[in-house]
Amino acid sequence: MDVYLDSTVVLRQMLGSGNSWDGWGKWEKAYASMLLRTECNQAVNRLHAEGKIDDVRRARLGSWIETVCSCVTMVPVTESILRRAGEPLPTDTGVLRSIHLATMLELQAAHGVNCAVATDDDKLLRAAECLGFENALNVTSVTPEVMPEAPAEENPEGKSKGKKA
Repeated sequence: MDVYLDSTVVLRQMLGSGNSWDGWGKWEKAYASMLLRTECNQAVNRLHAEGKIDDVRRARLGSWIETVCSCVTMVPVTESILRRAGEPLPTDTGVLRSIHLATMLELQAAHGVNCAVATDDDKLLRAAECLGFENALNVTSVTPEVMPEAPAEENPEGKSKGKKA
């Protein structure tokens, strides 16, 4: 199965928030918009600014984001994607979601890539399903691919307390 990764799933895996996705890394090929790096880094920067993570954790998470991005086919935000994102969509999505949807549509139309969408964003998922994309989080038969585990958080005694991705 090919998947299109949204930052919400990457952040969940990285931060260990909520239930981890059993299908993480078990895909044939993964794609994401170049927006992924920015969205993930901004989320981590916000946690750091709010004092929820320290400098060391911020650096570790930044490295993990770069590792994930290097393991995923990053799709540039091209003029054609931006034009498509400005066209009517089946549901109200907002700008970033429409760019993600246009990226998936571009992969499908221009490259013959049919991805299932991996997202925790209900609005993005609803719009993607209206466009015929499958929810990757509900798919159980996947092919293993090597993906990095999220960095474990250290407690004061130096023992790992973070969840594995």
